[in-house]
Amino acid sequence: MGRVLNPAQPVPLLRYEYDRGSSYEIDTGIAIALSALVPEAELHHPDHRFFQLVHLITEYAWVGIHHEICRVAAALEAGDAGLAGRLLNRCAGLADAPVRMVRLFEETLPQASMLAMREKFPPKTTGLDSPGMRNLRRASRAVWAAFQSAVDDAGTSLPQLTAIINRPASRDTPDVAHLALLSGVMSGLQRLDAKVLEWKQVHITTVWMLIGGHPAATDEADIPTSLRGRSVSYLERLAVVPLFPVLWRHTTAMFHAGLAEEAQ
Repeated sequence: MGRVLNPAQPVPLLRYEYDRGSSYEIDTGIAIALSALVPEAELHHPDHRFFQLVHLITEYAWVGIHHEICRVAAALEAGDAGLAGRLLNRCAGLADAPVRMVRLFEETLPQASMLAMREKFPPKTTGLDSPGMRNLRRASRAVWAAFQSAVDDAGTSLPQLTAIINRPASRDTPDVAHLALLSGVMSGLQRLDAKVLEWKQVHITTVWMLIGGHPAATDEADIPTSLRGRSVSYLERLAVVPLFPVLWRHTTAMFHAGLAEEAQ
């Protein structure tokens, strides 16, 4: 029983053995996960395995965030803002993985390697087909609806939730404590969104480094295109699209409200 990930490896100690029937492998499904990797004999570039792993780790992270986002929505519907806030902290932590993965591209993948691999990609391949990001965008609408409903049920508003952060905890009544938890949920949603935006920003920088097309250094006619023929400048617009736009409008509104108070 058992399989070898790199069977052509002549040095026995360097062979990666797995699927040995252990409880750990069965419980985690690691043998199935490893089977998703392109067989070593079919790798078309030394960095091909790295390229695939970066994307798989990223997609697994999006799956994890999506799962917790579903739990956040259910917790809010059940009136458990405390659990929703804790789960959002987990989401923000999981979102570190995609950011780190795209930074690894930026830090360790030479442009020559990327261009050589790109020639082997199937036609019309694009990261815009990521199921993780597509489903996260859809789930974000559901969790925002659950949050807005919780805010309405509590008879409060985003400005009130922002203000309550500075209230001394010793003065908390049960109602105020619930509002404080809802305030934490609001902050958690925006922290998650900030992580996703960070990933998008680093991603577009990595594209400029490995593919080209920086807007300040490239004429419009020379901007590279995706394998679908779309200008990479499209990513610049996507890089600033948030999951929860109402929160970012609220941040700006609070800034202007503060300036108005100072002027009085």
